[in-house]
Amino acid sequence: MTLVPSDAARIAETLRSAGYTGEGIDTLVGTDLTALGHRGIPVVVHRTGGGSLLDTLVRLFTAGVTVPRAALPPGLPERLSAAGLLALDADQARATVQLACYGELLLATDWGPATPNVATPGDHVLGFSPSTLTLARMTVRQPSRSTLDLGTGAGLQALLAAAHSDRVIATDLNPRAVAMARFNAALNGIATIDCREGDMFQPVEDDRFDTIVSNPPFVVGPAAGHLFMSAGRDTDAVCRQLAIDAPRHLAPGGWCQFLANWSVHPGEDWQDRLQGWLANTGCDAWVIRRGREPVDEYAALWIETDRDDPAEYAARFDTWMRWYAERDIEAVDYGLVTMRRRSDGDPTATGRIRTGDVQGDWRSSSGEDVAQAFARHDWLDRTGDAALLDSRLRVSDAVRLRHELLAVRGEWVRVAGEVRVEPGIDDPGGIDPRGEVLVARCDGATPVAALLDDLAAAVAVPADGMRPGALAVVRRLVERGVLLPPQS
Repeated sequence: MTLVPSDAARIAETLRSAGYTGEGIDTLVGTDLTALGHRGIPVVVHRTGGGSLLDTLVRLFTAGVTVPRAALPPGLPERLSAAGLLALDADQARATVQLACYGELLLATDWGPATPNVATPGDHVLGFSPSTLTLARMTVRQPSRSTLDLGTGAGLQALLAAAHSDRVIATDLNPRAVAMARFNAALNGIATIDCREGDMFQPVEDDRFDTIVSNPPFVVGPAAGHLFMSAGRDTDAVCRQLAIDAPRHLAPGGWCQFLANWSVHPGEDWQDRLQGWLANTGCDAWVIRRGREPVDEYAALWIETDRDDPAEYAARFDTWMRWYAERDIEAVDYGLVTMRRRSDGDPTATGRIRTGDVQGDWRSSSGEDVAQAFARHDWLDRTGDAALLDSRLRVSDAVRLRHELLAVRGEWVRVAGEVRVEPGIDDPGGIDPRGEVLVARCDGATPVAALLDDLAAAVAVPADGMRPGALAVVRRLVERGVLLPPQS
């Protein structure tokens, strides 16, 4: 059924008036449905038996339960049907799409499989996948004259970008996704989103953007039947090409952020591989690797998503394993790539590239953490050693120190120390007792030079001999956000 956006905003008002919002559904159902997956459907049905309009709407658009037409107010079934949201017969109503909530936003998506083995069509438009929610949380949200959501799917990133963008262009190779994103813009009363069909940057060949976000079809494996998984390119070519092509569509100072998976080959350093993607782009970049999956476990995850017949699973698994062996791929890494086009110099030069593993609670991190990290890097770039010695750094309120102790002859003896930034994006690092003292004394009022002189005197070493190594440590602590520059 085709979604018709003409009456969408009026329908959304009806739904919200009934309490069909993220908060309203959570209050009614009282559990995290995302964590339950398809097993949550009977829970929803059990908890929505009160007969209210909200009960009926949640059964329809969250659980996918067929309801009596009479359970809806007069005229509403017909309006929902005309918009493409309901299929009606004489007495019953069935939702043709799922209506998910992200805060106050409403999002029509295709239904996920109600059971693990139900097939979905190749143009299936995903709902709120973990990657969708990660990108939404990690996007740097600054005022943008023009934003591109590349590979928009149902359009969540475009809807969120509209709040801080003068205009948004949402593109997708999948015509059904483009139509659904266009409907969702109308559903939420947002007129600044232009939805276009096409591959990668083809629909915006001559445009420049302050912000580009993308949750591309990043799966590293054989060509898949679903467009949200695979765009018909080999290995990690989609993500690599995105990194190469995005800079020429960025305005000076513009941001590009995308989720990526990439191949891991024997003897290859993943950081070298990603730095190769980002070299000569005229951008500063930060690659946050979140994890690594051996190819067999990775394939098992994605074949589960893409399979049509359980009897074919073993054969398809063998196909994926041969595909990896032919390309000498032993694992797949995944993470977030953030690029910011430099405002000065050669647009094809290699900017500052940071790569690393980040641990901790990823769910507590945000795009603001990303923006602050780039700001700290900018400060370090323009701050020489003399200026760094004169600076007055302060320890972040989010810093936590942990000691590892070992019982030795009846006493606890310190064997290691670690500083973390919690919450925030951090790659935790060890710290020695001298570093602990230095960090604790960074009060925002005392120059670094004075702190280092005091520390040198306390440990009876020449200050001049200690400074070069100590300044390198200080720079690393600022990079991580353990120490903060003035006015930050």
